[in-house]
Amino acid sequence: MKTFLHVGCGPVYFDPISHKSTRPKGFSHDDWNELRLDINPDVNPDVVGTMTDMSAVASGSVDAIYSSHNIEHLYPHEVPIALSEFKRVLRSDGFVVITCPDLKSVCALVVEDKLTEPAYISPAGPIAPIDILYGHRPPMSQGNLYMSHRCGFTLNVLLATLEAAGFTKAVGTCRPHCFDLWSLGSLSNLDDKEILNLASSYFPDSMDNTNSQAKINNDLKLAVIDVLLMALEHQQAGRLDEAKQLFVEILEIEPKHAEANFHLGVIAFIQKGPAASIPWFEAALDTNPSNEQYWVSYIDVLVQSGLTDSVPEALELGQKYGLTAERAIKLAEELNLVTS
Repeated sequence: MKTFLHVGCGPVYFDPISHKSTRPKGFSHDDWNELRLDINPDVNPDVVGTMTDMSAVASGSVDAIYSSHNIEHLYPHEVPIALSEFKRVLRSDGFVVITCPDLKSVCALVVEDKLTEPAYISPAGPIAPIDILYGHRPPMSQGNLYMSHRCGFTLNVLLATLEAAGFTKAVGTCRPHCFDLWSLGSLSNLDDKEILNLASSYFPDSMDNTNSQAKINNDLKLAVIDVLLMALEHQQAGRLDEAKQLFVEILEIEPKHAEANFHLGVIAFIQKGPAASIPWFEAALDTNPSNEQYWVSYIDVLVQSGLTDSVPEALELGQKYGLTAERAIKLAEELNLVTS
């Protein structure tokens, strides 16, 4: 049976139906043994090592290498070193499959001024172009700087890099809607048909852009719901900083999300005082003016901030939308704004 080296393997995940460990496409349990390599010993790899130092793996000992979203973590001058190591451990007819971010499609979003807007949803949460370019921000903010990205590729650059490293033939594809590149470099001198057939066995199935975008939009909506529930739980438990971070993540996906803006206003009131909450409450009302609680909270902080001249106008405007006349009168009385 053939052996493939899974570089940067991470933890093992199991299919809930087959109860077998999940594998990249093409590397089935029936045809391949998996040799797992990772820099992190906590994920229990077969081999602890890095892309630039795989000395624990014997030369010419594996038939294929699979590397998913690893190469971008190297500095540019380290890339040839890593590919030289890949070539060393491969048998003479071996090949490597590499997938990594596609800078061309990512930069198209940057040009549209969408640097921090979610491009897609991953198991780790929303991913924005800034995460693809420089590394995933949440784990990096917690000190996991190994997540930083230090180089990047377009398809032509990646294929040229493989060929410069001594791979006889290299083919690849880009998926702009997924913001990734897929490449296969072979040590054998395969003809075009042979290497394309080989690549089709290991590259993901192509997806229609429209369907993919619809899926992304649906995933974003589901992500907002999940994050909102977590944020409310943190807020209720008094973990305001954690809640605040999650509400901000929601606004990165949906900037006019009324509930996220409102609760950021509540947190701002607690942490910084009534004046700091005013812009958040106004943003919530701008999206959902029919919510009575938003009006009550907004008018309350206007008074507490000393902006009493703005209260009558807010009461009048509120009654046109979500504030009942009875509630407005009661609120005015509570705030000592009703003249006798």
